[in-house]
Amino acid sequence: MDDSSKRGVLVVEDDVELRDQVLVPGLMAFGFDVVGVGTAAELYRAIVGNRFQLIVLDVRLPDEDGFTVANHLRRISNLGIVMLTGLDSTADHIRGLKEGADIYLTKPIDVEVLAASLHSLARRIDDARSPASAPQSWRLEGGGWRLLAPNGVLIALSMAERLIVKRLLVSPGEPVARDVLIDELALHVEDFDASRLEMLIHRLRRKISLKAGHELPLTVVRRVGYMLAFD
Repeated sequence: MDDSSKRGVLVVEDDVELRDQVLVPGLMAFGFDVVGVGTAAELYRAIVGNRFQLIVLDVRLPDEDGFTVANHLRRISNLGIVMLTGLDSTADHIRGLKEGADIYLTKPIDVEVLAASLHSLARRIDDARSPASAPQSWRLEGGGWRLLAPNGVLIALSMAERLIVKRLLVSPGEPVARDVLIDELALHVEDFDASRLEMLIHRLRRKISLKAGHELPLTVVRRVGYMLAFD
């Protein structure tokens, strides 16, 4: 069992049967320390003690919609957010990620898939916070929507740029495969035009150079993908 399984998980779901009979006991069976609540107000009270590192968040809560909650959590915390909802349109999926969710899943879901998603997110959080992570000269601010350059200039990022930079910062100095980056960007990988990734990278480099006066140390690794090569 890996270290992420010891993480505290707060399940925010107003369907009592789903929460208390399926999600909470199911995730506990995978080793997580799980508590379930049914409202946004209960969520805000629960996170005060810093017991939880991961949130499973429904959208249709009785007192506040999950999109608003995710946006607020992203501004005030570093919690990992998995949005779990019955809203399955592309627009809802994009909105969830834009508002601050790290992962967007739809109901019904197998608890094993949810647990695997939480394990994956926990590993990414650990990697991003480890000493081997990117130096302070380049880092994401404002919930990941702005990139701080070495000279203190903040560059606003689009959603696609945010996803690319966030993934590359997880493993600086190590190549990240094109397929991995495409998987971050695409709802349906098979429909994604690979040349679009190259264009996004090109525009990102140019944008940062023009706005910050610094070149992002983003290099192409032939036949593999891209790498942030910090000195």
